Amino acid sequence: MMKKILFFLIFSCISSQSFSAVGDLYYCEMTQAIELKEDKLIQYIPQKFKFTILEDNLIRFGMDANYFRGIELEIIEFTNDGEQFYGESFEYSYGNFYFADVIRWPSTGIDKLTATALSARCSIIEDYTV
Repeated sequence: MMKKILFFLIFSCISSQSFSAVGDLYYCEMTQAIELKEDKLIQYIPQKFKFTILEDNLIRFGMDANYFRGIELEIIEFTNDGEQFYGESFEYSYGNFYFADVIRWPSTGIDKLTATALSARCSIIEDYTV
């Protein structure tokens, strides 16, 4: 009986918001955003963005005007505690979101590479009317 009470108390103290789950909506604010383009380092003004975890192991970004507008990224793996997940070009870890990608832009005779990297602080939103 004492074990059941202890289990109930521990479980009650754990916030259900702290675990990532399908349907969760994340609100994020970039802390850094940079791009390497044609031998130049460009530092961008940090943006805000939202994403949702979908059933088919995807995250879908909102349609607000920002870098991620409307794209989907595949989630490769969740950790057992639900606080971390990652894909090919991103990672979410305990409220921190990181993204890095290299894009090849075909040009006249020469392909140009652009590298983008950003970090953001995120939290799960319970009020979906935002």
